[in-house]
This record gives sequence, C-alpha cells and structure tokens, in this order.
Amino acid sequence: MQEDVEHYVTRVCRCLKNKRPNKPVKAPLMNIVTTYPFELVSIDFLHLEKCKGGFEYILVVMDHFTRFAQAYPCRNKAAKTAAEKIFGDFVLRFGFPTKLHHDQGREFENKLFAKLQEYSEVSGFHTTPYHPQGNGQVERFNRTLLAMLRNLPEHAKTDWKASLAKVVHAYNCTRSEATGYAPYFLLFGRQPRLPIDLMFGLTVKDQSPSHEDYAEKWRTRMTEAYQLASKTAIKEGVRGKIHYDKKVFGAELNPGCRVLVRNFTERGGPGKLRSYWEDKVYIVTQRKHSESPVYEVKPETGKGRVKIIHRNLLLPCDFLPLTSEPEPTKSGQKRKISHRKQKEEESVSEDEEQWTSMVGLKPRWADRGEYQRGTAAADSDPDNREASQTEQKDDNEPELSADVPAEVDKTPDTEKEESSPSSSSDDEDPDTPQRVKKYPFRNRKPKMVFTYHQLGQPTFSHA
Repeated sequence: MQEDVEHYVTRVCRCLKNKRPNKPVKAPLMNIVTTYPFELVSIDFLHLEKCKGGFEYILVVMDHFTRFAQAYPCRNKAAKTAAEKIFGDFVLRFGFPTKLHHDQGREFENKLFAKLQEYSEVSGFHTTPYHPQGNGQVERFNRTLLAMLRNLPEHAKTDWKASLAKVVHAYNCTRSEATGYAPYFLLFGRQPRLPIDLMFGLTVKDQSPSHEDYAEKWRTRMTEAYQLASKTAIKEGVRGKIHYDKKVFGAELNPGCRVLVRNFTERGGPGKLRSYWEDKVYIVTQRKHSESPVYEVKPETGKGRVKIIHRNLLLPCDFLPLTSEPEPTKSGQKRKISHRKQKEEESVSEDEEQWTSMVGLKPRWADRGEYQRGTAAADSDPDNREASQTEQKDDNEPELSADVPAEVDKTPDTEKEESSPSSSSDDEDPDTPQRVKKYPFRNRKPKMVFTYHQLGQPTFSHA
C-alpha cells in the first residue's frame, strides 16, 4: 500500500505537472568546434539602463574561433537596427562570416535577415527555445562586459556608451584562457601598442625589410598560433565537459516516449504560482542528431505545432493516463443538428395533434390560444367580460373521454364561421359601433376518427 500511495502522489496525481523536480534534468554538454576565424559569429542583444542619448541596448558580435568581440550601442532592438550594425559595419570591417548564430529573437528571425543572408550566402543558425546555453560564448561575454561596466565610477555609469568601446578593446587585448592568445593577436597577427608600452618606452622589435618578408613571417606566425589556439580550445572544452557532465541527470529519450514540456507559454506577472510543466502531453518523434540532446516533439492528441526542445526542458511521463480532447463541432454541423431537432419537434407535435383529434379531444394549444384571445378581449372591452366568463365556464366542462362515443357535428367549418358573425350581429345593439375581430384564421386538418366497422380491422376515417 505504501508503494501505491508513493506512486500516486509522486507520479500520477496533479502535483506532477505543477511542481518542480527535486533534481533538475541535465543533458550531457556538447561543444561547438571551429577551425578558422569568422567561421561562426555569435550575436545577441544586451539590455541595460538607459544612458545619455537614449541608448539602452548593446548589440554584441563575437567570433567563435578567435573570441574577438565587438559591441554596438543601440536605442532599440529592431531588425533594421541589427541589420545596419552587422551588415553595414561589422561585415565591412572584417568580411562576411560563414555562419551566423543567434537565439530565436524576432530581431534576428525575420524576412530582412533572411534576404540579407541569402544575398551574402551566410548560413543562419539559432538555439532551441528557452535554452540560452546554446549560445553560451556570447552569453558569457555579456557577463564579463556587465562586470566591467559595473566597475565604472558613478558619474560614468549614466553615460556608459562613452566607455563601451574602451572596455571591449581591453577585453580583446587580454589573453584568453580558452585559446592561450589574445583575440586581437589571433585576428590581426600582431600585438597592439597599449598605453603601458608608451609608459615603459617599449618599441616594436619585429621589423621586416619588405612586404613579402612580412607576409611570410605573418603566415608562419599565424599558422602556429591557430594550431596552438585550436588545441588549447579543444583541451579547455574537454575539461569543461568533464566538469559539467558530473551533474548529468536524466535518461535519453527514444521516439514514442511521452513527455511533458516546460511551461513557458503563459506570460504576465511574476508567474510564481504557475504550473512548472504544460498540461498537454507530447510524444517524441525523433532525435535531431545522434549525439545532440535536442528532440522533436508533437502533441499526443495530434492538434498543435511540432516543437524542437532541448532535453533539459522535457520530463518523461509514460505512466500518465492517456488524454483525448473532444473535437469541437463545426458551425455547419451545429446548424444541421438544430435543424434536425426542429423537424423532430414539429413531427412530434403533428402526431400529438392527430392523436387528440382521433379520440375527440381538444388539442392543448387550442385551449391555450382561445383562453389568451378571450382574456385579451375582456380586458379591452368591459362589456365582453361576461361573455368571456361564460366561455371559460364552457371550457371548464369535462372533456369527452375515448371510451364515451361523441356526437360528431358534421356541419362544415366554413358554414360555422359564416353563421357565427350573423348571430353575434343580431344580438348586438345597432347604436353601438360594430367591432371587427382581426384574429388569424388557421387551415386545420380534417379530424380523423378511429372506428371498428369490421371486427379486428380498425380504420381511420374523416369526421
């Protein structure tokens, strides 16, 4: 019993979709490897406090191989602003990159960027939703950049745009532990002259008599630097992967597994009471790569778009009961159903009317209509109150039953209608103005009588 209770509380009940796991899922780390400068350029927007001039965003552009970074202050993060900075400034200084890597922000995922990448033959890559670790290099630079700007004096923080280029240049001239070289050296092949060189009176010792000799030395120096940088980057990547994989938790998923997706759809407010997982159950359709922890999932009900999600945002739930959403009826089907119901009600009322006429009883709607007309006439004219009361007394008389034979008045309905106005006109006072009743006349069906003219052979006949 204890096992059943633990299974229900921890895995079956509603708490599974609402609560956060005690130990979050962590998939193994996958490193991105590049072999030459500007093979992969990562871009991202960083949001800061608004400074003088209305600047509150920084567009960060970083080369993955050399770790060389550029930062552009912006007043907004529109697609046009990002395109002007990247294709109108960065590309003109350093050339077109082979690949452009970014998150799924609307400022990068749009028709303008798609056309520019198509014209320049630049491949576009993006991370999975709500997984900034996929663009970890530029995210880590954002942390370093914020730390450098945070150390500015208080009067300089209100105008951080003036200090942005200086702190980025200091970063590019500093040796990186990931490559063993400064980003400036890996890109230009020489060390920059810094203010400290002027203070100590250092001069450039590497001099070449000709351009060919300088180019040959530069080629040899850069070939050696690129090889060492690649080896160092791979070594540091392996070291970081070993450290990260120590906290790996969660099994690999196979096609057909039922999973829950992290709830990021609901927005607004702090979201502290929001369910940790979505209520909808998804099914894994495929794994995007044999070594990549990225999966393609689709809703179990078949309704909804296909998503590509990282393993850290998925929770296996094969033990949950199957759920099926009712299919909403279309407007055309609703109209057909209502029309069919209306026809059925009409047929039922006609059958009831036939049955009451066969046994010689008044239909219910007839009594109700006569009563309403009588009360309306009595209220409009006080002289007719007595007549209406007599009519009500007649109506209150006991009706004929099916067992008692009724005398059938064979006088046609048209003769009755013609004789009734004449009799009423004789009784009325000639001095009083004649009142004409404007009640609608109904064409009623002839009454049917159920008879037994021959033994064992019941028949219907008109009254």
